[in-house]
Amino acid sequence: MKKTGLGKGLDALFTENLLQKEEENSFDKIHKIKIIEIEPNNDQPRKKFDEEALDELANSIKTYGVLQPIIVNKKDSYYEIVAGERRWRAAKKAGLTEMPCIIKDDITQRNNKEIALIENLQRVDLNPIDKAKGLKELIDDYGMTQKELADSIGISRSNIANSVRILNLDPRVIELAQEGKLTEGHCRNLVVIEDPERQYKAALNIIERGESVRDIERKIKNTKVSEKNNPKLEAIYRDIEDSFQGFFGTKVKLDAKKKSGKIIIQYSSYDDLERILGLIK
Repeated sequence: MKKTGLGKGLDALFTENLLQKEEENSFDKIHKIKIIEIEPNNDQPRKKFDEEALDELANSIKTYGVLQPIIVNKKDSYYEIVAGERRWRAAKKAGLTEMPCIIKDDITQRNNKEIALIENLQRVDLNPIDKAKGLKELIDDYGMTQKELADSIGISRSNIANSVRILNLDPRVIELAQEGKLTEGHCRNLVVIEDPERQYKAALNIIERGESVRDIERKIKNTKVSEKNNPKLEAIYRDIEDSFQGFFGTKVKLDAKKKSGKIIIQYSSYDDLERILGLIK
């Protein structure tokens, strides 16, 4: 049964979505390249590397060697890393002078970004901000739609939309997320809080109290319910609904949030719809 999405493993990096499919037998294409001839990719989504995790990987490499080659792209005077920067950094720490590489000369800059992003998503979790920035760069730099990007890297469109949305968080909250103190689930819930100060305080509460994503969802839901049940607001909303219903001659529902909302106008038939459209025009 064919696997889909991020569950494919590293072979997903070579599917038809990213690269033209090659023959499975690629052992003869592994090259030993001097570490000093290899340079990191400036488009690497991961901006911070856990030094403790790198030390552990370096110790493993000292004992067992580099078990999986990294993927590089040949440049004029060096090889640029497409996937495997963590292994390269750990190999340097371990004192290796060369490491196994697979050279991919047909990788475009866009492919390069896609593969680097997927590798990070599959291996060690990116912090949610670096993940969101990586996705947004692919959309902005190459004019991709969220659907095109979703099809290309095997993430749902809604996942991409929700990830990119967290870049609207207050800068202080973004910094906390980059430090690994907030999960992506926390960030997705915090972005619903529009007031920056409330949002930041909620983020600090999450960290101080160790609140789970479920706890935050429950709090936000309760806050919305309490705002909705405010007697003064309810009276204002009813007056607005009554005004609309008097004008359109049909039931109108006001779904009001703090700064935005929806006006739902009901109609009973196509004739009724045409009548309402006539009133609007």
